[in-house]
Amino acid sequence: MPFHADFIIKNANIRTMDKKNPTGSALAVWNGTIVGVGAFEDFTTLIGPDTEIRDLTGKTVLPGFNDNHSHPLIYSISLMNVDLTGTRSFDEFFGKLKARAAETPAGEWVVGFGYDEGLFAEGREPNIEEMDAAVPDHPLFILRACLHVALANSRAMAFAGYTADTPDPPGGEIVRKDGKLTGRLCEQAYASVNERIPARSADQLARSLKRLCGIYNACGITSTTEMGMLDKFEDEFALWDKVLKDDCLHVRIASYHLDASYRKLRDFGLPLPFGDELFRFQGRKIILDGGGGSGTARMSEPNLHDGKYGILYHTQEELDEIVWEAHAHGLQISAHGIGDVAITMLLDAYKKAQERLPRKDARHRIEHCSFCYPPLTARVIGEGILPLLNPGFLYYFGDTHIRNYGEARVSREFPFRSLLDGGVLVGIGSDAPVTVPNPSEILYGAIARKSLSGASCGEAERVKALEAVYAYTAAGAYMTFDEHRKGTLEAGKLADLVVTDLDPAAADDEPERILDMRVEETILGGKTVFKFGRSQI
Repeated sequence: MPFHADFIIKNANIRTMDKKNPTGSALAVWNGTIVGVGAFEDFTTLIGPDTEIRDLTGKTVLPGFNDNHSHPLIYSISLMNVDLTGTRSFDEFFGKLKARAAETPAGEWVVGFGYDEGLFAEGREPNIEEMDAAVPDHPLFILRACLHVALANSRAMAFAGYTADTPDPPGGEIVRKDGKLTGRLCEQAYASVNERIPARSADQLARSLKRLCGIYNACGITSTTEMGMLDKFEDEFALWDKVLKDDCLHVRIASYHLDASYRKLRDFGLPLPFGDELFRFQGRKIILDGGGGSGTARMSEPNLHDGKYGILYHTQEELDEIVWEAHAHGLQISAHGIGDVAITMLLDAYKKAQERLPRKDARHRIEHCSFCYPPLTARVIGEGILPLLNPGFLYYFGDTHIRNYGEARVSREFPFRSLLDGGVLVGIGSDAPVTVPNPSEILYGAIARKSLSGASCGEAERVKALEAVYAYTAAGAYMTFDEHRKGTLEAGKLADLVVTDLDPAAADDEPERILDMRVEETILGGKTVFKFGRSQI
């Protein structure tokens, strides 16, 4: 029986990210797998009566974007809450919260997400008195865009039992001014409030996750990670089972696990990684410090906003033991480290574990790896650690970071160029819902290193557009041990593709051009899951 392709793309500008065969004009797909990349004439013998020929008229084809650090479950919940992303004044901020309160029975929670006080005309966060006045009849909880800080009104504080005299919890801060609550809760301090909010049902989360997959696909994203499952949700594993059985998942996910869900997996006796090409339990997740936008990253010098050094979740001794336990069990470790102190601690813990039990190709990761100053960059390069950067933060939050840390420190944040020059594979993630997973703006952060206001965030660390695309595709696959199945467009790999109206390389001389790049089509395993103007799901 003759072999026929399901479809063949022709007249395309194909950027394969395969260094052996970097470009082509045609690509053939069969049964969800790439048959080959080359010229249309190479595949004419594969044309059968049911083969579809797709003429792209010069549009660009890239591997599907691999957003290698995001939080799909948190994102799914945020889609059900009040979206405060991009709000620029207290009037706009409180207007949205009041509208939700008006349709919510008194006494029930009003929950918001996504604000950044750096955008507010008032130049600050609202205080507890202002929140009480705006939403007096409901407990109010608002998570900052960075996921490291929250605001709560007096009703919400009372649910957690917080008073002006409550001690700070380990790894957190109940922020006070003149001995009184301000409504600001940092890191672990907001957990006691958050856990009082009624959990969403599995049905609600599954439906929201399906909606989220449509958002990812519209951005050209075919793969991502789950960087911290919901410890609050009692049975995350039953949730994923439902999501898969109900065909709600249309993005490939590798899931890394925080303390509670990791312990469950360990107690189940499941060997990690465990799963298939669509969903896999991948490895261990550790959080060590706070965030740059919130000013809670653990730094060796104080931030400029409040003179504090940031927050640590663990001592070095605790971290060493957590890393060792996972390393000794053969797991890949993904650890959140933003401040230079936190990055140093992680490098030390990884080094001790490797000296105690050498493991080849462990591929331990540092997530964000933000303030990785030159001596630390040299250690990342020399010690074989994989850095996951978030260049989109520079675009979305660069102005806030400059306010918190000053231009000199931000100019060395996310040292993309230095890491690449040292021979390290660098991955890219949006950290969604911390930022919108828009590849145009994330790539712009890498190739322009400018903020929303146009402020420079250290242009010496700029990279070329295709270097950034490689990080967002092929390097991402490597970071989850998937380089043999995806990340590049070559024979035998999954047919995960994105079609764009712009060749990213055109942005090398004019970085702003990338901001207008449009995703025309997204293909997952040979199936169109998004086409501009209409969703396929």
